Amino acid sequence: MSKDKFNQKQFLEYLDRMLAGERITLGDDVSGEVRSALEHAWRMLAFRQEPSPAFKAELRKKLLRQISEKQAPAVTRQGFWERLDNILPPRRVLVAVASTVGVLLLAFIGVVLYGRFGGVTAPSAEYLVRLPANIIPQDVTFHTKTSLSAAPGKAAVYEIESSEITSASVTELGRKLGFTGRARLSDDGTRIIMTQGSGDEERQLTVWTASGAIEYGYVDPEKLYPLGHYSLPSKTEAEIIAYDFLEEADLLPPGYQSLANIKDETTVAAGGYYPPTAFVEEAPPVTAAEPAAPSAPSAPSAPSAEAPPPPPPAPEEVLPPPSPPEPLPPGSTYWLVQFPYFVDGMEATGPGSKIEVSIGHNLEVMGMEWDWRQMSPLGTKKIISEQQAFQDLIHGRGSLEVPLDCQQVVLEQVQLKYWLDPPSEEQDYVVPVYEFTGTCLENGRILEEFTGWTPALSTN
Repeated sequence: MSKDKFNQKQFLEYLDRMLAGERITLGDDVSGEVRSALEHAWRMLAFRQEPSPAFKAELRKKLLRQISEKQAPAVTRQGFWERLDNILPPRRVLVAVASTVGVLLLAFIGVVLYGRFGGVTAPSAEYLVRLPANIIPQDVTFHTKTSLSAAPGKAAVYEIESSEITSASVTELGRKLGFTGRARLSDDGTRIIMTQGSGDEERQLTVWTASGAIEYGYVDPEKLYPLGHYSLPSKTEAEIIAYDFLEEADLLPPGYQSLANIKDETTVAAGGYYPPTAFVEEAPPVTAAEPAAPSAPSAPSAPSAEAPPPPPPAPEEVLPPPSPPEPLPPGSTYWLVQFPYFVDGMEATGPGSKIEVSIGHNLEVMGMEWDWRQMSPLGTKKIISEQQAFQDLIHGRGSLEVPLDCQQVVLEQVQLKYWLDPPSEEQDYVVPVYEFTGTCLENGRILEEFTGWTPALSTN
């Protein structure tokens, strides 16, 4: 049997077992391509409810056809793909067997888009927490590198203040962003949309009716991921441009009236990660002007009898040479400026906790995702201890997703945060969760970092 045929057969056998709900362990004969494809598929299956028999049959048929054709599907990395960056690793879709991940992705668009988070709820049905599914390999062990408090406590619960999203309100926002015309309701009724321009200059503004979350940006991937010669501003410049963009659109949350107030919590990361065929450079930061070179000395003149000779000039201050700009990762096409999302001073987490702006070539704003929701406190509730939350996590009463090959989960940090649902979901209350972060190990080797959550509200 040829290698390609063997990979096809092996991949589909494992996939069928995964679709049947079976926990699988990969053997040593599994190639890297098959292993990578299965891990991606496993991650996406974690966000789908039990597939129907018809879905399984159709999916299997599409996978087999895709493997045979060995053609990577044309998946546009924009909007939807970027919203999955916190779920899927930033890898290019592999050819042959690994290219089937693209088919899986497209097959799950209706369900995976912004996730269908469910299955893990807070103790009170009134304060529902829709967390991602819990996916842990068999026989994985847990280890903590941080102390966990045994003391329970209290935390506030918040109610989201709903605001009506209309075509008129979106049209008004569009005017601030340079759009003309009027906004329209999407075909499925979940979003209100405006478009402007055409070709590689087409921009789109989207507002989710369930949450009021906003997306803005260019549509054409050639604009988002340009080839050829282009340059990016410095990180500092990108941060200022992003902040000014939010301010001009009147989208700064309360307490963000000054960039200095949130600068320490703001991050700037390189984005894009297309094959490094483009020449990319970061524009040097603005520095103080260098002192002018001294002119040639003139011939001395006779001292004046009326005035004493002038004192010798003070030594001229020499400015240190400007530090070189930080090198960009190969293939980077924009800076992603991520602003903090606080709920009354405490960090938020979850797919609906983003305030971020992308800055690209020529200091241009390439995109924005703004998920801010106005809320008011309802009072405080009892919460469980960190130790109890960790026990809930390792016994499947939380949300944790780690690779198939993970043998040991090493917990490095736990924090109390507030969970925010995907922008496509209507959310009534914002409640605390424990967020766990750490690394996954295989034979002592770090596979990847992980993030997990458990509800924090107490049942007592």
